[in-house]
Amino acid sequence: MTGLKIKGVMHEYNTVEGIKESVLEIMSNFKKLRFSVQESTEKQQWLTHRCKGVGVVSSGDLKLPSGVTLLNQEVNLLEISDASVELIIERRLEK
Repeated sequence: MTGLKIKGVMHEYNTVEGIKESVLEIMSNFKKLRFSVQESTEKQQWLTHRCKGVGVVSSGDLKLPSGVTLLNQEVNLLEISDASVELIIERRLEK
């Protein structure tokens, strides 16, 4: 992963109401992810993930396109503590 955008967050020093971790911690958790990408897959893609509902969001919850495999399924990315929060995260995946 080479990029991360969180809807409504202006910079990495922000916090998000209803999320236990700071934006810096969330970015650090996403940096732990490791992927296997097939050669036929596009060199760069933006993937969107919506997080809602109270609880922990882990790497196993991420939806990936065909040709992309997540190698570490058990990384905790963030924890939502407020049921009204919906977090939209875009991440750039590059070979």
